[in-house]
Amino acid sequence: MSGDTKDTSDGSLPRFDPNPSARFASELLLGEGVPHALIGRIAMWALLPSDQHEFTEDVDFAVPLRFTEPLRAALVRRNIIPRDLPIGGLAVREGEIKVDFIDRRDGGLNGLFEETIEAANRFGPRAKVAGTQIPVAPPEYLLALKVVAAERKDQEDALRLLRALPDLDLRRARDVVFRHGGPGSANLLDALARQAGRDDARPEYRNGG
Repeated sequence: MSGDTKDTSDGSLPRFDPNPSARFASELLLGEGVPHALIGRIAMWALLPSDQHEFTEDVDFAVPLRFTEPLRAALVRRNIIPRDLPIGGLAVREGEIKVDFIDRRDGGLNGLFEETIEAANRFGPRAKVAGTQIPVAPPEYLLALKVVAAERKDQEDALRLLRALPDLDLRRARDVVFRHGGPGSANLLDALARQAGRDDARPEYRNGG
């Protein structure tokens, strides 16, 4: 993993090195036996060309809801007091360590997170940090997370994935989105795929009456 930059209004270049955070999180999660998958912007770095890396300020890991409290206890044993994330999960901000352990209980998306973690460990790509291979959410699942969340920045990320990854299995992604987000989210994915200009996008429904 390498750091990334973006221009700011005053011309300065903020930097974020994800390696210390990813190393800390990976060692903690593996040591405590917590299933996990890399998600968020750093996961996108693992999937997209370097010229498409967007700046971020932390490293996001998906963790199952049932492991959140054991993970909290493990952090406390290390004299780290995490804060609760509004969307569900724990945030750690300790010096250069900036990690979110997300369970997404808010809105009932924890089921999608658990399926994403399972898929990442079975057939997802890997990001290498300090000799450790970290499971990354497969592109179809990362896309599903972005679409079901349905926030503007997530939709922009979804378009980036759809445009940059022609081998992404859109049918599989739609099945995941429909299963966890319903027909509204599936229709949103269809619209984003058309906007991205994908040949495998479902055509827009038009009433000919």
